[in-house]
Amino acid sequence: MQTDPVTRFLHALPPESRHDVEQLPRDQQERLADAWEEYLRNDTDLMSLSELDPAKAEHEAAEHVVKNYF
Repeated sequence: MQTDPVTRFLHALPPESRHDVEQLPRDQQERLADAWEEYLRNDTDLMSLSELDPAKAEHEAAEHVVKNYF
């Protein structure tokens, strides 16, 4: 399992969003990954989902962060 937050964040994104984020400077990728991790920690709906399907919760959180960024 990847431990680098940016790598994990990119892995959680669908290909088209991943491509957009990969074009950003590393510091912006890190900020998005930090926002993603915070969203995963704090969203109560995702907490329940993460117990049932962690990959789906990570994907939904990543999509939310990217949608709010772009």
